[in-house]
Amino acid sequence: MKGNMDHYLDRHPENLVISKPTRFQLFLKQKSIQLMVLPLVIWCIAMFYLPLFGNIIAFQDYKIHQGFLKSKFVGLKHFISFFTGNDCLLIIRNTLVISILQLIFGTVFAIVFAILLNEIRLLWFKKTVQTLSYLPYFISWAVCANLFITLLGDTGPINGLLVSFHIIDEPYLFLSKSELYWPIVTLQNIWKNMGFNAIIYIAAIVGISQELYEAAYVDGAGRLKRIWHITLPCIAPTIAVLLIMNSGQILIADFEQQFLMFNSSNMNVSEIISTYVYKIGLKAGQYSFATAVSMFQSIVSIIVVFAVNKVSKRISGIGLW
Repeated sequence: MKGNMDHYLDRHPENLVISKPTRFQLFLKQKSIQLMVLPLVIWCIAMFYLPLFGNIIAFQDYKIHQGFLKSKFVGLKHFISFFTGNDCLLIIRNTLVISILQLIFGTVFAIVFAILLNEIRLLWFKKTVQTLSYLPYFISWAVCANLFITLLGDTGPINGLLVSFHIIDEPYLFLSKSELYWPIVTLQNIWKNMGFNAIIYIAAIVGISQELYEAAYVDGAGRLKRIWHITLPCIAPTIAVLLIMNSGQILIADFEQQFLMFNSSNMNVSEIISTYVYKIGLKAGQYSFATAVSMFQSIVSIIVVFAVNKVSKRISGIGLW
């Protein structure tokens, strides 16, 4: 009987039913890998998911000695206080302007740098430039801010050169001028992050088939045309994905940079949501209010990521999901 059944299945393999292993069986089969990943999973839950429960204090009049359970529930009181406050529009404006400037110019400069670096034919010079471009990224914001403050200070080398060449009569207070703060922090961000941000674009350019460039060269396309018609279209998916991911930071301008660069003279253009939360929450002790502002920041960031992804997918067909 068994022999006849085996003979039948050999002649009609489509009738052979293969049961899929259960999730538990797969887990047992991969138990060594699962156990290796388990500490990381526990760490992620402890560091990123459990703290989310702390957002409940945004809806409470939280007191440390009373804790979560005994603090008074006040609903949307802190959100309303933030949106009706005098500082709301100012800090949202500053955060948006600084983030958008750094996102646009940071992306453009990183792409241009990657393309120009790819066009260099001297290998030793190319590697040297690429290595030097990475170095500012590994400098802390404290060192970077002090460097710019020293360069742009009234006794700094830039003022010294301008005075010595009689371009100006007396030192110019760059960091005290509100109209110069946004360009300065944007330039600072580009200088620090351009080389590191270009790594992904360089990798995308290296992955482009050389046959496309050779075919374009045979057809008479110059270097600029090859860049415009081959390089940029081929790295467009990479650009779109990175823009979607970075758009989530639109209300989360770099805290360290702004905290170290602002002073009493430029505070009207340098105060952002992150520094405002720090001052209100940690220094003033208004934990519930600071948590409400921070929650608003996170919610808007999530909405922006979904919106940008949908727009990108509708326009170019490229999206994260």
